[in-house]
Amino acid sequence: MQKMFLPSVRKLLAALVIVLALPAFADDATTGGGVVYAKMPAHPAMWTAHGRKGTAYLFGSIHVLPANVDWHTKEIDAAMARSDVMVFELAFGDKLQGEVQSYIQTRGKLPEGQHLRDMLSPEAKGEFDAELENLSIAPAAVDHLRPWLASLMFDIAEMKKKNYSSAAGVEMSLKDGDGGAAQKPVIGLETIEQQMALIVPSDPKVELESFEASLKSSKTEAQGDDVGPMLDAWMHAKTDRLDALMGKAFKNYPAARKALLDDRNQAWAEKLASMLDNDDKTYFVTVGAAHLVGPGGVPNLLRRRGYRVKGP
Repeated sequence: MQKMFLPSVRKLLAALVIVLALPAFADDATTGGGVVYAKMPAHPAMWTAHGRKGTAYLFGSIHVLPANVDWHTKEIDAAMARSDVMVFELAFGDKLQGEVQSYIQTRGKLPEGQHLRDMLSPEAKGEFDAELENLSIAPAAVDHLRPWLASLMFDIAEMKKKNYSSAAGVEMSLKDGDGGAAQKPVIGLETIEQQMALIVPSDPKVELESFEASLKSSKTEAQGDDVGPMLDAWMHAKTDRLDALMGKAFKNYPAARKALLDDRNQAWAEKLASMLDNDDKTYFVTVGAAHLVGPGGVPNLLRRRGYRVKGP
């Protein structure tokens, strides 16, 4: 994968494991009171795929949402009620949370006596300090973290500041039992190791360079909301618009697109095809919305395999 990719893409596609398993991770280090906003009804797109035996509803999620977004529609709720099995990128449960916590303990923290700020270039130190102040994060909360984990913490804290909440995200809502999800069997399309491989560089030098680059990009994005246009497209089922926005975000990062979207879409389509052909069950599949739109999205990949798929 290339050394870095756009923060907006990372927030939406690569931080799911933290959002799902450790929703309070960034909250513990930030301050600020909540504001109550009027409800905003959303009408996200949903597809229905039919195989030889099974049926799958394909629902695209946004992992973090403003707390006032109501994405439930009659069609979505009815599909969840009819489904036998819930399918996510990662399978929820105590095992998942334990695996994430173990990963962070063993690979998310710096060796004792080593400090993140000391590893940075003089310019990056100033940007690091400014970001801590901007996001109201206590220095002690991140100074012992490896760059990849500190970067995720900054991303989530930034989104919280803009009224995006992990607790309000689609997966967290379903994890907590919304739509009866807690009472149904859960399947994960990926393992924790596969997800973490997307966000943790194997080369420590690349990891540090990527972190410094993200600090620099934060200065140019501080006044804007880079996720807002994607959220609007999702809320109004503008699948072509969402696909165009993802194409723009990945324009200069083809290797990142291949790793984060294209390769995973192919793998998921293959797994879903096997489920549809071999199991007489109805599945409610929830994955990041970017994985379902465009020619390379999972619905179109299933169509190319000869499956009947209704939807946008």
